[in-house]
Amino acid sequence: MTVLRRAALVSMPWNNVRRPSIQVGTLRSVAEAEGWQIDSHYAYLDFYGLARRAGPALSLGREEWAEAYRTVSEELYHLAVGDWIFARRHADEDERAGYYADLRAHGVEEKTIALVDGLRTVAETHVARTAARLVEREPSVIGFTSTFSQNGPTLAVAERLREYGYRGVIVMGGSNCEGSMGRTLLAHHPAVDAVVDGPGEDAFTLLLRHAAAGTPVPSQGRLRSRGVPAGVPAAEPRPDQPLSVPVPNYDGFFDQLHTAGLADLEPDITLPVEFSRGCWWGAKTHCTFCGLNGATMNYRSKHPDTVADELQHLMNRYGVLDFFAVDNILDLKYLDTALPLIEKLDTDHSLFFEVKANMEWADIRAMRRAGIRSVQPGIESLSTEGLRHLKKGATAYQNIRFLLGCAEYGVLPVWNVLTGYPNESPASLQEQIDLAPSLTHLQPPDNDILAVHFDRFSPYVERPEEFGLRLSRPLPGYHHVYPYLSPDDLWNIAYHFEGEFADNPGNTALRRTLAAQVSLWRARHRRASFTYRLGFDSIALTDRRPDLPVGRTLLAGAESRLYRSLIGGTRHRDLSGPGGPGEDWPWAAKTLAAWERRRWIHSEGTKVIALATRAMPSAYRTPPAKGTPRRARSAVALSLGPARRADGGGPGSTTAPAGRDLA
Repeated sequence: MTVLRRAALVSMPWNNVRRPSIQVGTLRSVAEAEGWQIDSHYAYLDFYGLARRAGPALSLGREEWAEAYRTVSEELYHLAVGDWIFARRHADEDERAGYYADLRAHGVEEKTIALVDGLRTVAETHVARTAARLVEREPSVIGFTSTFSQNGPTLAVAERLREYGYRGVIVMGGSNCEGSMGRTLLAHHPAVDAVVDGPGEDAFTLLLRHAAAGTPVPSQGRLRSRGVPAGVPAAEPRPDQPLSVPVPNYDGFFDQLHTAGLADLEPDITLPVEFSRGCWWGAKTHCTFCGLNGATMNYRSKHPDTVADELQHLMNRYGVLDFFAVDNILDLKYLDTALPLIEKLDTDHSLFFEVKANMEWADIRAMRRAGIRSVQPGIESLSTEGLRHLKKGATAYQNIRFLLGCAEYGVLPVWNVLTGYPNESPASLQEQIDLAPSLTHLQPPDNDILAVHFDRFSPYVERPEEFGLRLSRPLPGYHHVYPYLSPDDLWNIAYHFEGEFADNPGNTALRRTLAAQVSLWRARHRRASFTYRLGFDSIALTDRRPDLPVGRTLLAGAESRLYRSLIGGTRHRDLSGPGGPGEDWPWAAKTLAAWERRRWIHSEGTKVIALATRAMPSAYRTPPAKGTPRRARSAVALSLGPARRADGGGPGSTTAPAGRDLA
């Protein structure tokens, strides 16, 4: 029997509509290398467009719908709202009332609950249209990628495909299918023939070869088939083995964007790219809360010579200059290998990467020169004690230094403060409360504060007893999405869990205070600044941070040299060595203490760093509008000799302090 080599790859809501699915793009390249015709179906675009056209019926304008989509896919993800809308779109009145009561108990507003209820009808229309479109194309294999809230939509379409008489192979992959989660999906959803447990390239190739030959789908490697015992397990990749993954093929995404009526989103499209898998830090010390890399933590990256070529190819093929790296962490070897080659492209592209915050300023500068304009540094806390409990392998000092380096070189850090974890102390919370007013000129957290989640594959879930933690149950949303599963099966399909641990009674009030302090930081950041400008033997500090003394101060002579040495951070021993700016240590220690009281510097242990950031020189500022009055400059005598002041002061004079307030 000859099997037509045609397959469909599908990504359902609630993927980001401004990005094509990298899973679909990568597997399309894999399948085409095997000689298959591929229909890439970005079904989340159709859903987004369908709901946007239904906006008036949902009492939403275009911008309101954009915000509503983000709310469901991101803010309400842990309440399983996106899954529930599709999985229980036919729920009766009693079932809906029970779920909505749970949403209210978690603070969800009535307006949002009404939206959730209204989207059930849109979901039903979308499921029917998606299944009909797929059946019409007659693929012999349909592959769904499922991450975050995509189980509900994916299973709904898979079941409808069977109702429409589809007899081909349906396979699911993605992070929702790893470990027991995939096995439970397969056991309880007969519409699905197989799941992929982990990276999908080899497993999908194996499935396609069996489909082409007309033979049953096996359980082998990372491929799991219903009713077939597991065969040879997948081999663990060697850490020294380069990552071999094809360049994603995003053909069809932009056509579908226009077909869905979303052409206005095209200028904001960001293309996902992947240059590494695993986590080199996690392979050494696994962050306590991190549930990524369930399949394998072993870190491997693409050959550095291929990275710039891949970006150039995608720029040329799709005309997009903005890229989002899905890597868990940047390969530090790339700083000296791949990034200089990217810089040589001499293009105005932008890149996003996840990084570790204990980088040097030279590393941040190298990233910026290569077009890395935003990063997620995994800061998580501004308390060294807290970071130790989270096993982040960084200190508060290093995190602050990273934020300062980003400000220095124009890189946007995307980060958050985590709290509510086992062994968190009042002292670590108070430390951050006290520190926040000093940092309002630096990029604030994305949210006020976030509670740590207990995720599958994380040390918190794999070894809860080590942290005095007792996992009580999966998050309640799973029960609403899968009401037909037993408690054991719910446990096996869940990724997020509730946990109980002994918490210090004083932490609750301190967390509220910290949230309020971070909220103020976020609100005041736009008008906060603390800058320096370097002179030959002077440095001008201008402080405009809220709730701190405002003004401009000129440091000269020894004070100027001391403060200059703190830019980027240093150690006390380097300051106080022979010929160092703090060689007169009693004077230097006294000066540093005074500056710390003014919140000009931050010190931790034997390290100290200046908190001011470099001011943009006037030549780079926006010029004044034409006709703006100009102030006359005072005449200044040109002299190559030592400066003299009317009071007789000069170098070494004691008639005026070296640091003087000018405002």
